[in-house]
Amino acid sequence: MDYKRLIRSWHLKASEEDYFSKFVFEYLAFIAYLKTQSPYDKSSDRSAIQSLKRDDEIKNEYLIKVENDINLNSSWLATQDELKEKPLGNVSRDPDNTEEIVWWNCSRGQLRDKTEEEWTKEAGVLHSLEDWENMVEFWYSIRNNLFHGTKDPEVKRDKKLVEFGYKTLSPLMQIFISRMRD
Repeated sequence: MDYKRLIRSWHLKASEEDYFSKFVFEYLAFIAYLKTQSPYDKSSDRSAIQSLKRDDEIKNEYLIKVENDINLNSSWLATQDELKEKPLGNVSRDPDNTEEIVWWNCSRGQLRDKTEEEWTKEAGVLHSLEDWENMVEFWYSIRNNLFHGTKDPEVKRDKKLVEFGYKTLSPLMQIFISRMRD
């Protein structure tokens, strides 16, 4: 299978539809990149996500974009404000019971290695516009909540979070695609 072509196709398809469709296609391109093109641990989606959180080169390149791109910066500021008002939780297991996202504030490979400080730090919020590990966790959490059927295209907050997910993930995909060699 030509994964590079598939990743580019999904990224292109993400620019065509409503934000729910855009996010789904962008996320498909994102996870396909992590699992087929990146140097990360590919044993599971979670291990690839945790590896990305520890990638200082990608982190620095993305955070420079956040700082210099007014649209990306505003999308993260709006996301930060929305999450301050109501932190993001995990509803993928039980839509009627929001759980704390245990991987929030954690870039370690295993939850058992999470420090006491990381466990006590508020979960579900962005602590700053340099909070890379939680930016990555935001995309993964939106994906989990959406793919497990609890994001509603008619609910205002869900619309906003999915839109922010797309608007903030797409620039990362541009970075990844620029690194792919044919």
